[in-house]
Amino acid sequence: MRKIINILFITGVIFLISCEEVFDYSPYVIDFDGENTNVNNTNIEKLLKKNSNGIVRIAFTGDTHRFFDDFNDFVTSVNNLDNNNSVDFVIHVGDIADFGLPKQYLWGNSLLLNLDYPYFVCIGNHDLVGNGGLAYSEMFGEYNFSFVYNSIKFVFVNTNGRESKFNGNVPDVNWLDSQLKPADDFTYAVVVFHVPPVDVDFDSQLEVPFHSAIAKYNNVLFAVHGHLHDFNIYNPYSNSVTYVNVYGVEHRKFNVISISDGSFEVETYGF
Repeated sequence: MRKIINILFITGVIFLISCEEVFDYSPYVIDFDGENTNVNNTNIEKLLKKNSNGIVRIAFTGDTHRFFDDFNDFVTSVNNLDNNNSVDFVIHVGDIADFGLPKQYLWGNSLLLNLDYPYFVCIGNHDLVGNGGLAYSEMFGEYNFSFVYNSIKFVFVNTNGRESKFNGNVPDVNWLDSQLKPADDFTYAVVVFHVPPVDVDFDSQLEVPFHSAIAKYNNVLFAVHGHLHDFNIYNPYSNSVTYVNVYGVEHRKFNVISISDGSFEVETYGF
């Protein structure tokens, strides 16, 4: 009997090892590799190899959650833009996952990988659920990052205060200020984040310092965000920086923002 038990045990172990790629032992396991790691930095390198014609055009989407069919159609629609309307790159303003699950990250990035353009993903509040923050770091990199393209600095900042228990550190206002401080390599800046400072999920004690940092150097063309799923161009603080809330993908619309000569224009495309 003991011999039979040992044989069954060994057989079971061999079976489990042989099926390692078939079964997920936990939905929270982070096992990314290759094209699913260091995505934002990889795309920065791709973007900086492109030649700009002086007008920078960016397609925006966000809050894709579990709207995978709509998300897929967004990618197809951006790829099908004609030469006169093509973009330099794509920005996802956060919530690529719904429950922060690694599988949801993989599903979302598998669609973005089909884009014909470089792309960047900002961290959203749903992306931080569970161990989603670790999944984001592994797949996309730092929560706060920036790059300069065509003398414009694009600054991505984590504004998901609720997920940090409103601890006074998110967003990192000092880091944001340092990124926007004038330098020789950029003339204007665009600030990208998920939760806007007027929302209840933003750390209220940082609302004024955050906005002050954005307005301080008078070089931010606009701030752009998601979280609210709808589209709006507004000025939450009088006589100051314009905010653009871009469409969530479930509306089957997306925004393209063109930047030229220190001004910008917002367009809407349906799909």
